[in-house]
Amino acid sequence: MKPSDRINLIKEISAFLGKENWTLIDLTLKQFKFPWSDQWNGNSTEDYIIDMISNAEDQSLVDLAKHLGVVTELESSEQPAFWSPNQPRIFLSHLATEKRSLKIFKAELGKYGLACFVAHEDIEPTKEWQSEIEIALTTMDALVAYLTPGFNESKWTDQEIGVAIGRKVPIVPLKVGIDPYGFIGKYQALQAKDRMPNEVAREIVELLAAKPQIAFKISNALVERLEDSSSWAESKRVMDLIEKCRQFSDEVLERLKAAPKDNSQVRDAWGVPERIKTIVEKISS
Repeated sequence: MKPSDRINLIKEISAFLGKENWTLIDLTLKQFKFPWSDQWNGNSTEDYIIDMISNAEDQSLVDLAKHLGVVTELESSEQPAFWSPNQPRIFLSHLATEKRSLKIFKAELGKYGLACFVAHEDIEPTKEWQSEIEIALTTMDALVAYLTPGFNESKWTDQEIGVAIGRKVPIVPLKVGIDPYGFIGKYQALQAKDRMPNEVAREIVELLAAKPQIAFKISNALVERLEDSSSWAESKRVMDLIEKCRQFSDEVLERLKAAPKDNSQVRDAWGVPERIKTIVEKISS
């Protein structure tokens, strides 16, 4: 693991585990064979955790992160070109006949900083295309299933769902003619039929923001979009979703705090600076 990757992972672990009480923190460290101490004179639980895990082996950090939901199962070291660095990776599973609709969803989710892979179904896909799908499945952070009639009869979409279930990544079913079935019947579904894609996309982001496995990436992506906002309307739209987030790394929280100072479209958007202040104070308290 690269030093920068270790630093980011340690920061995320400490931010997530640091919300627990001292007893649970030490119990977790003991169970994963990390050092611990019954005396600590530092400033915070996060500082304590960083001190205890900073010299750990890479695999030990990954195992702890998986337990906490900071990273997903079977993380891959592959960095395919179709994902953008540091963005939430969303696999859009659908029938080939719905490819045009999914391109629209991809664009709408991209407005919130989510990187999407639009899979499609071929009767006999080339080896290269199949390989790309496999890489996307092993590196995705979440899967969105576009449930149109025939989805459950496909040789490919059901396998894509199976990989997501096996990897324990968040799954968001979109009802477009059929209900979630089988193992995905237990997941909260969104009604997408006859609805505007931008409305559904907002609800997808809101659902994913509540999932521990991807929550930090979602808040980072949204804050990045706010930093780059080019209009008051965009600032308000992104801010609506930032308010749904409950998990922020310290670095992302500082960037959120600085956004009004650095971008006039954020600073002059009515009510946005005050909403940012409220979030920062709430998360920091």
